[in-house]
Amino acid sequence: MVREAGLACECPGHQGGLVPFAPGTTTPVFECQAAEADEYNVANAAQIHDNALKWLFETFKTTEADLRLNLVRRLKLSPGHRVLITGAGAGNDIPFVIDALGGSGEVYSQDYSKEMLLWGEQRARQKHRARGVSLFFCVGDALRLPFRNDFFDAALHFGGINLFPDKRVAIKEMDRVVRPAGRIVIGDEGVAPWLKGTDQANILANYTALYANDPPLELLPVTAREAELSWELSNSFYVISFTVGREPLPFDIDVPHVGRRGGSMRTRFYGQLEGVDPRLKTEVFAEAERQGVSRVELIERLLRAGLPEES
Repeated sequence: MVREAGLACECPGHQGGLVPFAPGTTTPVFECQAAEADEYNVANAAQIHDNALKWLFETFKTTEADLRLNLVRRLKLSPGHRVLITGAGAGNDIPFVIDALGGSGEVYSQDYSKEMLLWGEQRARQKHRARGVSLFFCVGDALRLPFRNDFFDAALHFGGINLFPDKRVAIKEMDRVVRPAGRIVIGDEGVAPWLKGTDQANILANYTALYANDPPLELLPVTAREAELSWELSNSFYVISFTVGREPLPFDIDVPHVGRRGGSMRTRFYGQLEGVDPRLKTEVFAEAERQGVSRVELIERLLRAGLPEES
């Protein structure tokens, strides 16, 4: 609920509270970095950001449009979808997401830097007001997204997660707010493995250590589906995409094995016993072969025979 002083919010972590608006706007500020904390929180942060992007695309001999179109395509958007952009910065992804929505839908942009987000909001509203897509903005921490579970159809993050204090939580939060079967795309600096140790990798790491980062694949939720890893910008930025799930994929550990050993993955993992005399082991295996049964079947039979009967 929007009030004059701020946003009455029932979202996670802010239940019943009044979230203030940035001065002169209706953009809620849940939390933000301190002013002058870094180059993203100074008065000309957006200009610094745009200059850095210009250098980036000239260095890698491509265009911003080519990169962002490739990222947005991975979201598999349709008209009417609701999309979240975390670490939205100056809003450079917004026009490409709007295009993919085909004239209807919603785009929510979040960033921890108030200066960057407000500048990006102003630019986006001026350029894309009449394109049929609703635009929403909020200043906040990507580790504590102010949205309910399953609220979005897709989420995009490009550039920034390498600097997050807890990447696992950031990915978990994106996964939480995207519905099952929705798509998530995450990318940042990190040269491909086959470039490690090359001049390109060393020069980039000397420019900024962020290029030495590896894709955080191990931090994806265990319920992720259709996960893909690729690289953009001359194989110097990783891109991870996956489909959201809420249950682990099927994995039956009780399917019996047919053959000499017998048993199942469950029995072989959880049912291991203490060591026995190697000669006895050889005799048991030979006896199983003679009887035409699996080793597990014979061992279990012998163990049951040696236990006292239940009263």
